[in-house]
Amino acid sequence: MEHPEFLFDASPKLEGETTWQAPSNIALVKYWGKHGVQLPKNPSVSFTLSTACTTTTVAFQPKATEDKVSFELLFEGQAAPAFHPKLAAFFERITPYVPFLRQHQLHITTSNSFPHSSGIASSASAMAALALNIMSMEQMAHPELSETAMLRKASFLARLGSGSAARSITGPMVVWGVHDAYPGSSSLFGVPFEAVHPVFQSYQDTILLVDKGQKKVSSTLGHNLMHQHPYATQRFQQADDHMGALESILREGEVEAFCTLVE
Repeated sequence: MEHPEFLFDASPKLEGETTWQAPSNIALVKYWGKHGVQLPKNPSVSFTLSTACTTTTVAFQPKATEDKVSFELLFEGQAAPAFHPKLAAFFERITPYVPFLRQHQLHITTSNSFPHSSGIASSASAMAALALNIMSMEQMAHPELSETAMLRKASFLARLGSGSAARSITGPMVVWGVHDAYPGSSSLFGVPFEAVHPVFQSYQDTILLVDKGQKKVSSTLGHNLMHQHPYATQRFQQADDHMGALESILREGEVEAFCTLVE
């Protein structure tokens, strides 16, 4: 198994319902380009957007067969078959780490406080909220699982559905991807960055909606454009350098340097 630290023995069959809300996030240094199974080509750091969020409820009960994860989805109160392929791929990726899902029928009800696929990271908040519900199921079977371990695994699972979802489990600022300036940083999950100067702790984002339609190029397609791109190496190095510079800017409260670098 690729990451045995995230494995538990098969859980008993469960029945119940859980609900989680997860925020979207906006990157200050953006990850763009990935490799392997949802691993970033460069580290990133983001602010979570606490009111741009997804609320997801998962009702679950045992089923007779254990071949694959069975689920039904309602988005904003309506059936949403367009989301099924991405969800099916997500469940296929995560079931080695949460094999009990194969034993259950899932009824997923989800809604956003903002338009999906419009440029705000709706897949990040959606996958994070779903991963948190799944981890609540695991905690029912394994109450010894600590909150820290639960949130870390939720970030690990969410990443397998949407890379930036690794940064939507906690907040208000999260690092994803390995960088020497951020102890404990990992490409497998996001970690909170807490050494933030008070001047940045009251920052807020204002989002102006000019079009509720879906963006023409999805994030997945955009990431694929980095393969064999002539400036990819330089872009990854620039992002890495910016991450190093931003750490001291955030810690020391250097507002002018923050604005220049992030813009």
